[in-house]
Amino acid sequence: MSRFCGMQLMVYSAADRSTAALSPANLLSQLAESRASGCLTILSQDVSWIFYLHNGNLFYGITSIDPFDCLERNLKAFSAEIPNIDRPIRQQIRSLFEKQEGSNSTAVYQALSWLRSEGFINQFQTDLLIKNLIKETLESFLSLQTASHRFLALDPSLPILTEFTVFPLLDETFQRLREWSGLSEKVYSPFQSPYLFSQSTSNNKFSPEKLQKLGNLLKGYSLRHLAALIHQDEIKLMRSLDPYIQEGVVFFREPQPPFDKLPPLLRSDLISGNTAIAGPVDTSNNLTSSPSATARPVKIVCIDDSPIILSELRRFLDEDRFEVITIIDSVKALMEVMRIEPDLILLDVGMPNVDGYKFCKVVRNHPNFKTTPIIMVTGNTGLIDRAKAKMSGATDYLTKPFTQEGLLNIVNQHLHKQF
Repeated sequence: MSRFCGMQLMVYSAADRSTAALSPANLLSQLAESRASGCLTILSQDVSWIFYLHNGNLFYGITSIDPFDCLERNLKAFSAEIPNIDRPIRQQIRSLFEKQEGSNSTAVYQALSWLRSEGFINQFQTDLLIKNLIKETLESFLSLQTASHRFLALDPSLPILTEFTVFPLLDETFQRLREWSGLSEKVYSPFQSPYLFSQSTSNNKFSPEKLQKLGNLLKGYSLRHLAALIHQDEIKLMRSLDPYIQEGVVFFREPQPPFDKLPPLLRSDLISGNTAIAGPVDTSNNLTSSPSATARPVKIVCIDDSPIILSELRRFLDEDRFEVITIIDSVKALMEVMRIEPDLILLDVGMPNVDGYKFCKVVRNHPNFKTTPIIMVTGNTGLIDRAKAKMSGATDYLTKPFTQEGLLNIVNQHLHKQF
């Protein structure tokens, strides 16, 4: 097992009354490797981090810093994927589960369980929400310098809505922290608030119209809240602001309470170059025996209007075996497909402007793509939908929610036929 580099976390176990020096990542890794089940609570100053584990897998994570804000923000961010949960439903969730006293951290999980049981979210949407809550919690947890912890038994009646392997989540979070540290040195927290210093026209690099538009956007929200409101990835949002930061047009305020209690993001020099922890290797879908692993990587184009879905597809497809290209705009996608000439296309059905059926027909009419596998990815399960996919020229049909195993099986199946 390779070691994670980072600050040492002084941990205190309520179980054995002992203390030890561990990195935050190694603490979770040891619980994962021992297939532990329980509630891990990390305490630092006035903040707690809570992780639920079952047989070494994570199935929930959140901090004590306004957990219902965290839930509501993610519901807004995923509004395209979870259209059933509008503002009245979000208000109902707060009225039903938010507590005036006691732990709202547990109440958020109860709210998620209620949303699932009442049919407001399906399994795929549940996975998206909970995974994002865990990763956001890990982000600040891995940045801790000192803390104590306790590990207690789980309530046996607690429903397990989903489970995630610890090691990939740690890798993804460390990669995200590296991306954060590569941004402006003025940013050390996603809860800092960008603001326009001046809309003066004395800066010739930006037009008055651009500055006015930017001023209307930056209304005192933190980076994280603003990204959720405009359905934008936080890193991309920061990169789009970078020219204004460099010119001294945009500055950052300190995180507002209670978010000022969270630690600064871990710096890149404290993250090891290789943050992968060796875990059990699943070889059931190993494609090394197929032609896809020979002369060049297989090019797979994933087209979807949801950045969350594209992120999941990229994560599920092993990039050592595949070259994965994600495209979010269906209008621009056609030219990109012609340029890339992929070996396989994963295509969402329900896209604005050009839906998957129309897109598939256009691609199929091109002589270069008569035999290219095109797999429709959709939540529609009816026979009519399958017939429409077939008539448009789709090779196969993958229904949401899907597992990594299901995705790799269908991809492998058609790549073998292709080659």
